[in-house]
Amino acid sequence: MTAKCYLVLAAGALLSQSAAAQGLVAGKVLDRQTHQPVPYASVVVAGTTQGTTTNAEGEFALVVHQLPAKVLAFSLGYGRDSATVAQTGQPLQLGLQPAPVALPAVEPTSYAAQLLARAYRVLQRTNARKLYGQAFYRQVTYLDQQPTQLLEMFWHAKASSAGLEGTALSQGRFAQKKGTLISFNNLSSFTKGLTLYSPAADSTKLGSVLSPEPTKQYTLRLLGISQSGGQNLASIEFVGKPEFNPQHVQGTLTVDVDTYQLLRFQAGIDATGKSNNPTFKFKDERLNYDAVFVARPGGAVLDHMLVTLTENLGRLLKPDLQLRAVGFAYFYDWQPLATAVTYDPAGGKQKDLDAIKQKPYDAVFWRDNPVVKRTPLEEETIKSFEQSKSFGTLLTK
Repeated sequence: MTAKCYLVLAAGALLSQSAAAQGLVAGKVLDRQTHQPVPYASVVVAGTTQGTTTNAEGEFALVVHQLPAKVLAFSLGYGRDSATVAQTGQPLQLGLQPAPVALPAVEPTSYAAQLLARAYRVLQRTNARKLYGQAFYRQVTYLDQQPTQLLEMFWHAKASSAGLEGTALSQGRFAQKKGTLISFNNLSSFTKGLTLYSPAADSTKLGSVLSPEPTKQYTLRLLGISQSGGQNLASIEFVGKPEFNPQHVQGTLTVDVDTYQLLRFQAGIDATGKSNNPTFKFKDERLNYDAVFVARPGGAVLDHMLVTLTENLGRLLKPDLQLRAVGFAYFYDWQPLATAVTYDPAGGKQKDLDAIKQKPYDAVFWRDNPVVKRTPLEEETIKSFEQSKSFGTLLTK
């Protein structure tokens, strides 16, 4: 099974709302048990359409039009927390309790297989529905923990229940530190090209865990059922059977047991890559995926996706280097009406840098865009690229 097989892909975004200080509530969402940040949790003002999502560090900033206001936080696999905000200016901390997990009084393996088969049928039934929206993509490459490359893009996106069908670049920028040993010009192909299942072929034969017969190629284990946000969620572990699994595919899926909508997929798969430099050799490559979906009456829609590539870079007569490339995509404004945009196929061959260079760099767009919210570490990375004039040399004439 290769990275292009029909894996169920599996990561809200680094966003906030821009506003004057008196209307801005900022804070953090934490796991009550571990006290660790809860990334990509939803934060909303009760009774309104105002909302945002925490970033990778659990941070958020939210415009509040009228005070006092009740602010709610929730995330898949957790309960809810709320607080009433009477005035802005003080950081708000919300804590989410992990949802309790229980095993049902059924045979776990057969029940897990039944849930996945039904989730597959839901995806098949809703495949004809196409959605059109926007996406923000950020990619950072690290060598021995040091950021060496940064890429950010906004796409017009087209999707079905099987995954992304096409994207069209609207804005992009790319920066790379001088003298870096390696760069990724098209890591986003893993985000754009992987699909949940085959809508036209036998998903079982293609190696998808979402298929009519998921136990044919995978060993399943029901980890438990929890209640989160009014939903009953089943967490199912899958591991590829040895005869079908040379790339050690394994992961977990989250399925709503009442609607059979797929809400999350996390998986890892061994990868193989080649370097254009004969003095380098990639070793111990692993791709990890995390995709989160939002339940809707007509079928779940993609909310965000995280793809992480880790490997060791072997060099002649020198110590190995640890390499990590992270691609994060956030999807928003999905709607069923077709747009006049011409989409590039999701599996297209055009490299990201080539596409970015065809678009004029709009500094005001990036400075004022409310979707582009960064963690302090990301701000430090951006600052280091700007200080080294990396953006200027790559993105402006």
